[in-house]
Amino acid sequence: MNNTLAILGGSAAVTADATEQYERPVEEEKKAVCELIDQGFLSGSGTGLPKKFEEEFKELVGCKYVLATSHGHTALASAYFAAGLGAGDEFIHPTIGYLGSYAGALHMGATPVFCELDPKTLLADPADIEKRITPKTRVINPVHMCGRVCDMDALLAICEKHNLVLVEDAAHAHGSEWGGIKIGNLGHIAGFSCQGTSPRGKPTAAGEGGIVATNDRELYERALIYCHLHRSGALDELTNPVYKQLEPQLLGWKWRAHPLAVAIARISLKTLPERIEKFIATREELVEKIKGIPGLELAHNYPKSKHAELYGGLKFLYDPDALGGLTAECFCEALNAEGVPMGANCISHIEHLRSIYTQDLPGLWGEGHPGPANIPLPRYQDGDFPVSEGLRGRVLALASWIEPAPGLIDQVATAIRKVVDNYQALL
Repeated sequence: MNNTLAILGGSAAVTADATEQYERPVEEEKKAVCELIDQGFLSGSGTGLPKKFEEEFKELVGCKYVLATSHGHTALASAYFAAGLGAGDEFIHPTIGYLGSYAGALHMGATPVFCELDPKTLLADPADIEKRITPKTRVINPVHMCGRVCDMDALLAICEKHNLVLVEDAAHAHGSEWGGIKIGNLGHIAGFSCQGTSPRGKPTAAGEGGIVATNDRELYERALIYCHLHRSGALDELTNPVYKQLEPQLLGWKWRAHPLAVAIARISLKTLPERIEKFIATREELVEKIKGIPGLELAHNYPKSKHAELYGGLKFLYDPDALGGLTAECFCEALNAEGVPMGANCISHIEHLRSIYTQDLPGLWGEGHPGPANIPLPRYQDGDFPVSEGLRGRVLALASWIEPAPGLIDQVATAIRKVVDNYQALL
């Protein structure tokens, strides 16, 4: 092979088709959707196909209670209400996270308290979380980013010690496990997203949709009354005597999933175990082939975690100093020229630096109101979270494959080694 880098005029190392070869069962999706259209079942929950999907997801995860919702963020908003979060309470969320994860809490008037990431795992740092707990803290909201599982043992121990509720953002973590137990069957309550289209959408993809999962009956009933207006048989499901006094409209939010989306989600759910196992096999093959390459290492994972980065791709820690100060952007440009779809600038959602926390925005919440539910928002600035901010320019993402084309993984590994071996030509 010509060792001249492709970006400098050489031949690209990757000649195989780098697109995902896995094909979702489109005809099966069409059939499922058309059956609902023929039946005229285009609205409703608690019965029929939506109820079947909830039972199937419950079986996959192993938990006791499941609700299908319109989106992942409405699932999480329902979970915050279930946890008893309200105006003036505090919740803890990683500062490299996602606004949609906690928007439901924010608009209830709860105050976000951000925490650092662990710089090796790129997940919420339990030790930093515990430092930020105050008498007002009610919820910890970790994010299982890209399906990679946070330290559940540490987080649950913190919650038990301080009497807090763990509201997991499991938007990317369908089928992920901790110690052999699937996410959604271990913590207090979890919210999943079904956004996008397989195979690059969320692991169980439905276009739009969400799922609440819990083993706690009280949390389940509170989530149900918050988000499932007119759910069939809802009042019969309720056991709490206070909630049973509600009307069929419950608390008024209609955040149930659309049946057409659920039909597609059921097909995606059926293929999920196979996709996870194939992805893991491909990932491990690539990791083995690039082991020991200077300047690049896969983000660390906890030994008890089993996961597949079906959404968001593999995350790598990049050390520019190991390659003479070569920037992540230049490194990725050279890889792209070789045919490797590696991306830089993966630290994009820095929550504490959003304008709502750094700027005065008069009238945003209404004249005379300092924030949601008349609760002032905290103020942050650059430098408040040095560990997480220090990850900028150091995290790369590779959209790995469920079914790669023959020879592709070998070629990708060769391309990465080629760029690293010849990095001086890029300086």
